[in-house]
Amino acid sequence: MNNSLLVMAFALALALFAAGAAEPPPGVADSATDPETRAHAFMALDPPDWESAREAFQEAAEAGSPTAMSHLGWIYEQGHGVPQDGGKAAEWYARAARAGAHQFAIKLGWMYLGGDGVARDRARAEYWFNQAIEAGHAPARIAWASVLIADAQGGREPERVSEARELLVTALDEGYPLAAFFLARLYLEGIGGHPVDAERAAHYTRIGAEDGNSQLQGWLAFMYFEGRGVARDLVTAAMWANLAAADGDALGQQLLPVIEEELPPAEIQEARQRAAAWALGR
Repeated sequence: MNNSLLVMAFALALALFAAGAAEPPPGVADSATDPETRAHAFMALDPPDWESAREAFQEAAEAGSPTAMSHLGWIYEQGHGVPQDGGKAAEWYARAARAGAHQFAIKLGWMYLGGDGVARDRARAEYWFNQAIEAGHAPARIAWASVLIADAQGGREPERVSEARELLVTALDEGYPLAAFFLARLYLEGIGGHPVDAERAAHYTRIGAEDGNSQLQGWLAFMYFEGRGVARDLVTAAMWANLAAADGDALGQQLLPVIEEELPPAEIQEARQRAAAWALGR
């Protein structure tokens, strides 16, 4: 078979497998020149050829592929074709992180923080979170901030909530609205002695609500219902409660009938129309 036909056969086999129509026939995995492509083809066999996949990923990893490094970490973490080995998984995740796959620095942070396959090590956890933070990886800012906030709730280093706030503000500025959830909590609950500020809490709650976070939509509905940090507005409260409830938020579901009891039918309809328009406009 000439090279063009071989490439066509390999592409067809992968396409059929992806569609659930067939598995790659014998020899297809061996025919690919790219080691990562070979590795995925070996994993796609039924049953998977984990040893060959691991060898192919090893080849790609040694050539500098952070994706292959992370796959090797996953293979050792899950024990696919090898005994489960959290230490080896962590080694490969560390190599992937150092090669620029910063999400694996976050994974290492969680592994060491919770003792997931490795011994718990708070210092190592903080090291890896900070490696990703220093590389400018916004999700790491949110992850580590959430740890500091949880610490403060438990009475550990409450003074670090200000550090958490700065990380979250930066992440929000970088376009990660999940940070608004934690910022709203800081200003609502005063975690770790953080200043309580209803207006700031409403500001961050609105950002998360506008992004589609149903929990924050429920919070915002409650704020408008009580006039906490915003002027009391039952129609706007009902609008947000409708959206929260439609997405399964418990507070929104509980709050909606309470709000609607205070509204005339015309304003109930207005709130529903506003909620529908908001949802359609996303």
